[in-house]
Formats: sequence, structure tokens, C-alpha cells
Amino acid sequence: MKEKQTEGGKTDEVDNPNVSAISASSGGDYKSISPFEVFEKCIIRAENLISVHDSTENIEEISDEHYCDCYRAAVVLSISALDAFVRKVVVSEIRKILSKTDKPINPELTDYIKNLLNQDKLLEAARKYNLLDKVEEAVKVDFETKSFQGEWKITQYLKMVGYKDIFSEVSVKADINEKNLKRKLNVFTNRRHIIAHSGDYDLNQTPHKENDIDKKYAKECIHIVRLFASKINEILDNK
Repeated sequence: MKEKQTEGGKTDEVDNPNVSAISASSGGDYKSISPFEVFEKCIIRAENLISVHDSTENIEEISDEHYCDCYRAAVVLSISALDAFVRKVVVSEIRKILSKTDKPINPELTDYIKNLLNQDKLLEAARKYNLLDKVEEAVKVDFETKSFQGEWKITQYLKMVGYKDIFSEVSVKADINEKNLKRKLNVFTNRRHIIAHSGDYDLNQTPHKENDIDKKYAKECIHIVRLFASKINEILDNK
């Protein structure tokens, strides 16, 4: 693990989908942190950005423009938290599927793994009895070049690990219209891209116009992302 400096000291970057960490209150005992627990830690940071206004509204030097940038950052963090969550879930589910030797692997996942590992690598992994580790390592490397943002990507990769229509399942659990869920998630994902790549400016206009944003918009983004992730987590738990 690579150490990363922060203002408060040193923290460790963890890339394990079943993230292991030492609990400060456990006297050094290890405990497992699930992908959803990691997601919650990330989404709380987005909420913190929105709450900045509550403690700084009387400071004259902080303008509405600064608050709007906090809302933009909250949108980016929220979509990034969902991206990381789905990524870790898929890696974890692939490992679970491969460990169940009494059940067949679906063709989509089989083809995906065969494309990652050639016959020589698969044979070597079989000889050394470390197929799970080799596949997980290859998947993580592949995922470094991919994002898990937007309806299509999330649907395709969760389908690959056995969830045929995740948006339909989530909409039933959340009691929300499936089309509205997809639309809202895509709206916030596209806004994330505009903020990250264009500074949240409409570059098709001259002069360039900054897109409006407010606290309500950022809070709805966090709500939809958390709702979606929490229902996926419930589906995983009930599988």
C-alpha cells in the first residue's frame, strides 16, 4: 500500500474490494470494511461540503460563488463515490462467483476473464492454485482504464456478475419509477462530467456562461446516489 500525506498525518490508500483496515478501538484487531461502508465514508465528504454554508454564512469574505463551487464539488464527489462503490462490488462479486466451483460461470463473465488472461496465464494460475488472485489482479488493472459512471456502464457490469436488471431491482426496492431513477442518475453523472472537464461552463455560448447550481441540486444528487447505492447493497446482502 502506498502512503499518502494528508494535513492530519499519514493514511493508506486501499484498493481491496473487501477493504481491510485496523480499527483504532479494537486494539489492533483487523476488521473487514465492505464496499458500501467505504461508499458511506466518501458520500459523507460530499455532505460536509454542502454543510459549509451553515458555519460560514456570516463571513463576508466567503461569497455565494464559493458556496456554489462547494455544491459542484459535492456533485463530483458523489458520482465518484458511486463509481468506486460499483467498481469494488464488481471485483468482489467476480471473486465470489469464481470461488463457487459447483456453479457454472455465465458466458459474459467467462469471455471477459478469457480476454484478460491468455491460456498460458490461466494454466500457470491453475498450476499454482492462485486463480482467484490472478483474476482479481487482472480485473483491477483493467478497471483502471474504465469508469463506472452512468446507467449503461453500471447495468452492463452488474449484469456480468449476475444482476440482470439492476435498475429494475433498485426501483422496486426504493419505490421509485425506473425511468426517473435512470434519468436523474444520468443527469447528475453528465453534470459531473461538465464540472470536471469544462469548469461547469457552457462552452457553446460566447461569452461562456457558467451553469447555475444551488444547495437543493447538490442535496438531490447526494440523495439519489446514496439511495441507489444503498439499495444495491441490500440486494447484494439478500442474494
